Amino acid sequence: MKLTTLTTAVLLTFSGIAQASPLPDFPFITVTGEAKLDVAPDKARIQFVIRHTAAKADAATEAVYKQGRDLMQFLATQGVTEANIDAAQVNKEALYKDYNDRTITGYEASQPISVTLEQLGNYVAVMDYLFKQPQIFSIQGSFDSSQREQHELKLSEQAGADARRRANHLAAAQGVKISSVFAISETAGWGSLAGDFGFSGAAVSYGALRKSAEMADSSGNLVLPRHITLQKSVNVIYKIKP
Repeated sequence: MKLTTLTTAVLLTFSGIAQASPLPDFPFITVTGEAKLDVAPDKARIQFVIRHTAAKADAATEAVYKQGRDLMQFLATQGVTEANIDAAQVNKEALYKDYNDRTITGYEASQPISVTLEQLGNYVAVMDYLFKQPQIFSIQGSFDSSQREQHELKLSEQAGADARRRANHLAAAQGVKISSVFAISETAGWGSLAGDFGFSGAAVSYGALRKSAEMADSSGNLVLPRHITLQKSVNVIYKIKP
């Protein structure tokens, strides 16, 4: 008899879990508040890969080493210190005749590099150098602000205020009032009301582009962004009352 009672209790417990709803059991509304800010970038990050192929492994690897040494010397002339240079380990891969014939025809050595420029004054010169190097590929530049953290704190406050304004307008349109905050999401979207919570992150988009003064004679196709757009969004669930 005791065993039967225990089994029944367990079944009832699991049944209750299965029937539980992820939705709040009170009247509520959800809103998304947003805030954006255009700021002039003052720093940049450049990522690229040093890559060389050769018939012999030592020749491919040595070419990558040499390009790396030349790069370090050039960056030093631009005021870039080693603390702002991140390099992954050199990787070596065999090259084959084709997919079916695995005869080795050569070797490829590569090394991913990331360079942070604390000042944008030398961005054009660095990019121009990288583009002209025959053994440097996959060059990508991104811009940022050294004041990002301060800007994002202000944007978070503004997004929260925008969410409350939207909630008040929505509630008033239905003849009710918002009561208190039940949950705040910092993700890009709820996904579902039982989803994770979190900020959408500082979304960055590029504004109109302009040429810098030092590009007048060369590097005419290199451009700097006039601004980057920092963005925050916050999702809020408000309890409502009649």
